[in-house]
Amino acid sequence: MAEKVLEQLRIKLKEGLTEPVIKSLLDDLRDKKVLGNEEIEEIVQKTKPRADQARDLIDGVSRKGTKASEIMLACLKNRDIYLYNSLNIDNHLAIPERGATCSPAPTAHSTTDKQKDLVSGDEVYKMDSNPRGLCVIINNENFANKKRKGSQKDVDSLKDLFEVLGFLVEVEKDKTADEIKALMAKYSNDARHGDCFVCCVMSHGNETGVKGLDEKICPVNEITSPFDGDNCPALIGKPKVFFIQACRGCKMQSKVLVTDGAGPSRNQKSGKLYSIAKDSDFLIALSTVEGYFSIRDPLSGSWFIQSLCKHLKEGSEQGQDILRILTHVNNDVSLKEGKIRQNKNKDRVDAKMTPQPQFTLRKLLIFKAPKGRAAASKREKKQDKHPHLPPKKKRKS
Repeated sequence: MAEKVLEQLRIKLKEGLTEPVIKSLLDDLRDKKVLGNEEIEEIVQKTKPRADQARDLIDGVSRKGTKASEIMLACLKNRDIYLYNSLNIDNHLAIPERGATCSPAPTAHSTTDKQKDLVSGDEVYKMDSNPRGLCVIINNENFANKKRKGSQKDVDSLKDLFEVLGFLVEVEKDKTADEIKALMAKYSNDARHGDCFVCCVMSHGNETGVKGLDEKICPVNEITSPFDGDNCPALIGKPKVFFIQACRGCKMQSKVLVTDGAGPSRNQKSGKLYSIAKDSDFLIALSTVEGYFSIRDPLSGSWFIQSLCKHLKEGSEQGQDILRILTHVNNDVSLKEGKIRQNKNKDRVDAKMTPQPQFTLRKLLIFKAPKGRAAASKREKKQDKHPHLPPKKKRKS
């Protein structure tokens, strides 16, 4: 049955699978002995476009039969829950093949019941501690050779947003590479952790990491690893979210035209202890793909951070999960156009970019503002639209 689902959804899966998800799925399928090293090397040839890699992955697994296909779909659910749900894969798996017989399920859930379970059950990260957790913002602005103009706009937008979302926000400025590493160790051992940890890093960078004010590189893995299951027990089983605004190379993305057709914790149900991999529950949202520029406007801030703040604010109010929100951010940023001078001696060239999220999240991550702050935010929005209206008076107790 599962191989039939892969075949039915082949085109949509080919369109929806991103490079990071394909790589993660290949790692999973190697670990589970569904695919061998030679098969994986054939799929990920450097000259092969992403869509071809996705097609070969789907075809290669579906040819191996039901068990292999079931394993791949289970891995997809873990790696990209938004794509999995958008394709209604659970419903496809529940429909028996024509002519097949099956015994009735012991219980049946309506679509509404399933949606309720999804939003309120074990498939969503807990997000109700007060404060929600720490949000650390690191902004390297005043480099010796040039100031990163516009980055303070990003700091202000992020600070305002995560305070509304109920986080305790701390801003760190102008740090060397070693100071960034020391900060990560410090916050890893912080006693104030809640249900989620967020870290936003904004600086120059290259393929391997972000630059400190001393121009030395702090690798991304040295920013994230202090918060893994070995180094930060307080955040085991909790989401750890990193937003990285930095160049990852010196290339400029080209423009293409598109037509309309184109913690150790207990399982609440069983009461039994369970274990997870130490690198689970991470989301690393990078402002651009490897090898390319990340674009910042000196007046309005960076394309990625400003789009992130806009869509995260709107999406959290609507109860959207972070992966869906980041999909909106990818679309928004990839449609932006500008001009940039790559060096002083060259003419201005077309500026395009697209962000790249990577994750090992196991559940849906939905940012929920505390009720009081959410209500205050809505009042402020209404006041902005109608500045002539007086602020709402507090009721007397």
